[in-house]
Amino acid sequence: MNKNVLKMTVLVIGGFLVFPLATQALSGVHADDVKVKLYTEQGGDWFRAMTIRADSHGVVEAKNVLPGWYKIKVNDDDATSGQTFAVRVRMLDLDGRRLKEDTNVDLYYDNNGTKTLVGTVETDDDGWLETSGLSADVEYKFEMSDHDDSHVSSDDGEVRVKVKAKIDESDWFASYYDVTENNILEVQNVLPGKYKFKYKSQDRDASVPFTLEARLLTEKGEKIKELTKVHIWAYMGPEKVKTFAGEVWTDSKGVVTIPGVYPGMKYKIEVFDN
Repeated sequence: MNKNVLKMTVLVIGGFLVFPLATQALSGVHADDVKVKLYTEQGGDWFRAMTIRADSHGVVEAKNVLPGWYKIKVNDDDATSGQTFAVRVRMLDLDGRRLKEDTNVDLYYDNNGTKTLVGTVETDDDGWLETSGLSADVEYKFEMSDHDDSHVSSDDGEVRVKVKAKIDESDWFASYYDVTENNILEVQNVLPGKYKFKYKSQDRDASVPFTLEARLLTEKGEKIKELTKVHIWAYMGPEKVKTFAGEVWTDSKGVVTIPGVYPGMKYKIEVFDN
């Protein structure tokens, strides 16, 4: 059964950056345990990337954050005067690859239509970036230059897989790039949407499938915490006819295992409300 695909690019953050914070403890202001909606602009369109709750210190954490524009939204009931958030995010590079060295990330905000530099924050050698002083409803851009040192290596039969995503009305964008392990590609925080994959040409022939293990999110970007029905569609043949590929169920943490995923095919994942 041909199955779906997913990325993960999960994403995050927005708000007004007062100053880069590298040496002090991360914390927000009036943001303890506040539920936030994280939006991003990828592929030319804004969409909700994740809905999560800040921790007891007002820190929002997410992995696999692509460079690009972000903003944070808070429900009116949770918004207060002087409220700011801290963030701890693991950045990917422009191709969706994990960073493997300390990397400078420029932070901008939209100042009445003008992209204005706020400052530069350095990640650690695993790509983690930390900063405080982010306010809701302000658009920010996380920007970095191309990084040759974040190349993906293939060892012991691992296969490099490039993932592209199309979420809501966005165009296709590079969302993730990693290697399989035991022919399984693991991806976290996967939004419902369309996905396609491509092997690094010298690693494997495209006629050989792999298995996708994806931790899915709901349409609202929320974590799945119970068994949830998922439909998978494949776009078949030269005319890319949308074809039902099967029904699967997540486990209680939102994880599905999808064998028989082929590079070169386009897939769609649909997550149902419980």
